[in-house]
Amino acid sequence: MNTTFSLENKNIVLTGATGFFGRTFAKGILDAGANKLVIIDINSENLNSFSKELKGLYGDDRVLAYALDQNDHEKASEIYEEISTSIKIHGLVNNSFNFSEKTGFNTNEGRLENATYDQLKASFDSGIYWAIQSTQAFGLLMKNQGNGSIVNVCSMYAVVVPSPKLYEDTDKFNPPGYSMSKAGLLQFTRYSASFLSPQVRVNAISPGAIPNLGADSYNAITDNDPVLK
Repeated sequence: MNTTFSLENKNIVLTGATGFFGRTFAKGILDAGANKLVIIDINSENLNSFSKELKGLYGDDRVLAYALDQNDHEKASEIYEEISTSIKIHGLVNNSFNFSEKTGFNTNEGRLENATYDQLKASFDSGIYWAIQSTQAFGLLMKNQGNGSIVNVCSMYAVVVPSPKLYEDTDKFNPPGYSMSKAGLLQFTRYSASFLSPQVRVNAISPGAIPNLGADSYNAITDNDPVLK
């Protein structure tokens, strides 16, 4: 990783750190030489375990961990202030999202004909507002200090729709609120890039299908959907 780019002497904040993407991002950031990585996640047990793993690999002094439910906006503000007053922040990765029945995932209640206001609101909160609040806290701070970078984790479903064929005869489902929120996050990326520039770069990545399963299962899915090949 350090032959691709360097984060030497940089301090980075990563939300959703214990998820499928988050774990890879965390190790990539540290492999790239980050001075300190601040990992944030709602699951304190997973966070503590992952923090110990990272400290064992990269050193105790390079990893800071904060358990946080980002739906608690007041607590989030307190923790963001605590982080920003303890170390200088150079980068932010907004990676967290509430993948659960609360946002309509993998439940019949999340389908278009059944989606509720509460599900859509939860998708907005976790998919857009969490990134807005952290950007307000760290993005404006980086703008005032004269440099910084933000990466928002969007999805290909911000610009295309999932094929219903993917979910035939399965108990899995991708709800409308997810596409809605990721599209909103993509537009917020453009907006904040305009208003935080030129001091702060703001970019989004929109991954395609990267399922957390074996190659055989992935091939079985994509063989039935040429869009994903």
